Amino acid sequence: MTNEPGKPPIDGRGAPNLIITDLHRRITGVGATIRTVAPYLNEHEPVALVATRELAGLRRYTLGEALRLCRSEPGRGRPFRIWHARRNNEMLWGLVLKHLFRCRLKLVMTSAAIRRHSWFPRQLLKRMDAVIATSDEAATFVDKVVAVIQHGVDCRRFVPVVDRRAALRALGIPGEYGIGIVGRVRPEKGTDLFVEAMIRVLPKHPGFTACIVGLAKGKHEAFEQELRRKIDAAGLTERFAWLGELSFDRMPAFHAAMSLCVAPARYEGFGLTPLEAMACGVPVVASRTGAYPRVIEEGVTGALVECGDVGALTAALDRLMADPARLAGMAHACRRNVVERWSVEAEARGILRVYEGLWGKRD
Repeated sequence: MTNEPGKPPIDGRGAPNLIITDLHRRITGVGATIRTVAPYLNEHEPVALVATRELAGLRRYTLGEALRLCRSEPGRGRPFRIWHARRNNEMLWGLVLKHLFRCRLKLVMTSAAIRRHSWFPRQLLKRMDAVIATSDEAATFVDKVVAVIQHGVDCRRFVPVVDRRAALRALGIPGEYGIGIVGRVRPEKGTDLFVEAMIRVLPKHPGFTACIVGLAKGKHEAFEQELRRKIDAAGLTERFAWLGELSFDRMPAFHAAMSLCVAPARYEGFGLTPLEAMACGVPVVASRTGAYPRVIEEGVTGALVECGDVGALTAALDRLMADPARLAGMAHACRRNVVERWSVEAEARGILRVYEGLWGKRD
């Protein structure tokens, strides 16, 4: 691949010293966090994005181009380049480049897991030069943690709209109010809990449409089909909108059109979706996992329920759906919470401090 006009070269003195990886075929929750923070990091330290998909404003490198880059001399007086991974395969590629090809690299990993890693990722993590945890709890499950840095939201992309009903119509979704869940369609994300709660409450609240964003893959395709059968049996097929996978660029419009976001995961390492919704002024009902207990203020920006408790989830949704004016009134508090406490700018500053700490060590 030849260099694009105006883009940094693949190697040479002007090439980036910071390499950020996103080697997944789809834009997952992890991918969304990478693509949110990478442009902000690039404003201070030029980024080489080693990824399967393009990201506006950043030059995308293939693995072959990354090898060529890493084998060249670091520029701007840096003693080495930094390879920042978020997944097992990305840690492995960094180790291959560093030890097999003897590239001058330091390896950084961001870990959000709030449970013990399996054997293979533990071996990879031991060989990282620095680990960033996304929460204090996540930090207890890994070694070499140099900083706890929570994910942030790009509040320039995720903004409230004046007319939610018009935004809903623009997406082709019927009804007056949207209530949405975002994530892979599978038990871990609580899609079945959402569907069961909706079956119970939608007949009481005729203005709402339940919106499901995400794909069911492999073994979970049967799981989705069973959920659809339950909805059909309840006579609520027209009250559900199955939107499939939405692109990274379409997510702000989806969140802004919703009146309520639901995140009933049975397990979540961090969970960025409720924060994106809140940045759009949307209250959230979530389970007590991941960052959700730190994100949501009960009765002010939404409600919290215990993981797997469909009765509590149903009751919380019923209370909020019964008063759409109250939901609208929560919008300002939701937006303010994210802007003040969960901005991507703060995340980027913390990550840059980790990089500078590594570059300052001349070992």
